[in-house]
Amino acid sequence: MRDTRFRLLLSSVFVGAVALPGVASAHSLLLTCKPADAGMVRCVGEFSDGADAVGMSVLVKAYDERVLFKGTLGGDSALQFKRPAGEFFVRLEDGGEHSAEVDHTDVKP
Repeated sequence: MRDTRFRLLLSSVFVGAVALPGVASAHSLLLTCKPADAGMVRCVGEFSDGADAVGMSVLVKAYDERVLFKGTLGGDSALQFKRPAGEFFVRLEDGGEHSAEVDHTDVKP
């Protein structure tokens, strides 16, 4: 009985040690958008661990889900587009499980 408990404890410690690096490396996608010159909006994407988001997909959509602009983040993890008239939101996706959104009301200097 005592040997079984020890093996169970050892198994639990092993599983926890294997799973911990996955938890420690978890990160989220961040997106900031600010007004730029000449009626433009500049958005910058990155991961919470500081990794860049170069090449990731950006969609600017109206609230009815119409795509107003589509592009990808450049070598500086940024993208600039003409500010749409009316309400919109910006969505950044990594093609997998991560995404981030900024609403037009949050596009402030």
